[in-house]
Amino acid sequence: MTDNQFSTSVCRQPLNGAWQFRQQGEQQWLPATVPGCNFTDLLANQRIEDPFFRDNETNLQWIEREDWHYRRTFELNSELTGCDAIELVAEGLDTFCDIFLNGHRLGRSENMFVGQRIECKSLLRQGENLLEIHFRSPINEVMPRYRSAGFAYPAENDKSDEKLSVYCRKAPCHFGWDWGPRFVTSGIWRDIYLQGTESARIDELHFVQHQLSADQASFSLDVQLSSLTEQPLTLEVACKQAPRLNRCVSLDAQQDSLRLDFVLDNPQRWWPNGLGEAFLYEFELRLKQAGKLIDQRSQRIGLRSIEVINQPDEMGESFYFKVNGEPVFIKGANYIPGDSFIHRMTPQRHREYFDAARQANMNMLRVWGGGIYQDDIFYRLADENGILIWQDFMFACTLYPADDEFIANVTREAEYNIKRLRNHACLAMWCGNNEVDMAIKHWQWPQKFGYSDELYKRLKQDYIRLFDQCLPEQVETLDPERFYLRSSPIGFWEEDADHMGNHHYWGVWHGEEPFSEYQKRVPRFMSEFGFQSFPMPESVARYTEPGDRQLESPVMQVHQKHPRGNHLICAYLEQEYKAPKDFDALLYLSQVQQAQGLKLAFEAHRAARPFCMGTLYWQLNDTWPAASWSGIDYYGQYKALHYQAQRNFAPYLLTVTEQQQRLSITLVSDLLASEPASLHLRLLDFDGHCHWQQQQVLDTPANTSRQLLELSRAELLKGKAAENLVLQVQLQRPDNQLLAENLYYFVPANQQALPQASAELEVVARDDMLEVRLSSVCLLRQCYLSLAGVSANFSDNFFDLLPGQPKSLSLALPGKSQAEIQHLSEGLCCISLADSYQE
Repeated sequence: MTDNQFSTSVCRQPLNGAWQFRQQGEQQWLPATVPGCNFTDLLANQRIEDPFFRDNETNLQWIEREDWHYRRTFELNSELTGCDAIELVAEGLDTFCDIFLNGHRLGRSENMFVGQRIECKSLLRQGENLLEIHFRSPINEVMPRYRSAGFAYPAENDKSDEKLSVYCRKAPCHFGWDWGPRFVTSGIWRDIYLQGTESARIDELHFVQHQLSADQASFSLDVQLSSLTEQPLTLEVACKQAPRLNRCVSLDAQQDSLRLDFVLDNPQRWWPNGLGEAFLYEFELRLKQAGKLIDQRSQRIGLRSIEVINQPDEMGESFYFKVNGEPVFIKGANYIPGDSFIHRMTPQRHREYFDAARQANMNMLRVWGGGIYQDDIFYRLADENGILIWQDFMFACTLYPADDEFIANVTREAEYNIKRLRNHACLAMWCGNNEVDMAIKHWQWPQKFGYSDELYKRLKQDYIRLFDQCLPEQVETLDPERFYLRSSPIGFWEEDADHMGNHHYWGVWHGEEPFSEYQKRVPRFMSEFGFQSFPMPESVARYTEPGDRQLESPVMQVHQKHPRGNHLICAYLEQEYKAPKDFDALLYLSQVQQAQGLKLAFEAHRAARPFCMGTLYWQLNDTWPAASWSGIDYYGQYKALHYQAQRNFAPYLLTVTEQQQRLSITLVSDLLASEPASLHLRLLDFDGHCHWQQQQVLDTPANTSRQLLELSRAELLKGKAAENLVLQVQLQRPDNQLLAENLYYFVPANQQALPQASAELEVVARDDMLEVRLSSVCLLRQCYLSLAGVSANFSDNFFDLLPGQPKSLSLALPGKSQAEIQHLSEGLCCISLADSYQE
């Protein structure tokens, strides 16, 4: 069910479910499932192998060059027969297709991001009806445009000789990316149904907020109607949380719009995760004629103000978000499509990602421009969980055409999706594209692609037409209160411009700079940065065979899409850690390295507020199982990075940095109020002996950072072995509740004298829950717990266990009895950093 574009009509006949499909030219029709696509339908019919397993991707590229026909029969539901109008609604057709109803051409699609609504009553008949959708190969469809252009657009992530993706309004990452495969799909990827109109229908509902304070809110609901009657109508409006806003409005015959104004005293405001409740008001609109319900619409709204402050200031050019008048430090990640076959993203899978984001103390996800405008439930869950959404339009890393036909197509796409998403409280801003401004300046496209000065000038003029005219004009017309950014980033990492707006910093990784650069290259807002790791052995085993499990195997190469990816992971490991003892240890160490590297960035960004006001790492999730920058692998397993983000994104953060032999301790708070607390410092050796300690009472800062003290490294060490010491820093409430903790090691990981030891595990099995208490007589770094045969995430993992300081974890196992959990606990395993090294 969609939120905004289509009403929740009382007259609807679903057409999802069982269909048939065939490759054009073939006689046999095969079963198909809608929503779906040609790849998954072929897989279900055992016509292809699992596209994600081993190197099967390379054997499936023929599919993109074929046409695919889908069909189903249905009988018209009785409640639709009396409707004054009936429309076929297809919310997602991928991508080029013609639609036929009972042999008559009903319509066509050429943009997977635009839903179709087509009047069809005159073509429907009693008894059996035949609906057919003929999908044309995206490759064959746009090849003539590519050939007639006489040049190739610089779509370097399009993994083919002909760069055709730019001509298709289709998920760019379907054509390949440096973290994902090339599967150019066709099919019905979102809901399809018949919708009837009985006398009148609610077409659109637009929530517009006019004024908001803690004392009062004023807003309106702009309602667009389609009326097919001369009889008067009644619109009833009810708000569950504020019944005093309820009303009943009489409508004139043929009235097609009205504005409902509301004033609400003492409103409950919507807040991002960590700052308050993400409160939503639920409105129900019921359209009636002579007392009979003929249409209805539900709409949840969040009362909040969101401002993007991007302007010159005394430190350069700011970029930060204010919510309800408060500057908010942004903590989160970039989000890509959760599956190469995007219809497989079920509501449950979406919920799992939002649970993960909320529990990791995130308050924003950036919907990146090389994927899709996400499902409606994605934005509903963002509303509910207080997760702000930075929304890119679907353009990334290349120039695009801007002829009249292409601009008209993009205009329809922008209008459709702005209207679909603009009512959501979570929606923070629109961004025209990903990295094209940066690419124009720094990616040497004229040299790489042989562009003449004249051609490159024309391509840049097309760029301006698309991103400075077409898209911002649609935002200004349809969603004028929201901020529009032409291209992200504003400042480029290749230049000395960290003081300028938002950045994508890739000096670490692409630039092969050391992780320590994260502490030096701190921008005003970091909207992309990251480092790759491999999935853990349990996940790798799901897409490989035993003989594949070596770094240079052909299968592992297929599942590493960055041309230097494996080399870079290993090159950094050689600098940071001791050599792994085997393949499984390499996978584990890659995750430790990724998490500990980004820890430096997270802490540097947060400690630098208000100069820096955001950190969005690349990337939250995966689109298939592979080596990538993700913090959660394709199978939903949290990597070390996700657990580290959870710690570093907590409301309070303590950081310890060293410069010129002095240690600086900083406390960061995202909370809007101060509270009493105490700071505790202890210098411990790896066997748990305390060599020095200190504490102080303080009041926490409110929504800012504050340096608390400096310490002399020399005075702390006083001749003791630095490779055997750790500084523990804790923030506690007066009741001793732990608010924040950090550990500082005086030498790099490959120089630390880590003892060989194992954690002692105490296990308690309860219904639906496994609880584990770990303890050790010596330091265990980066403890990783796994449970054989179970795909689930512990409450914490990849943590340092200090001697004499036990730690308790839990693992939810829904549906498991106490006896079953007790049996499963026998497969509990814990490894640490020392276990992974060659002896």
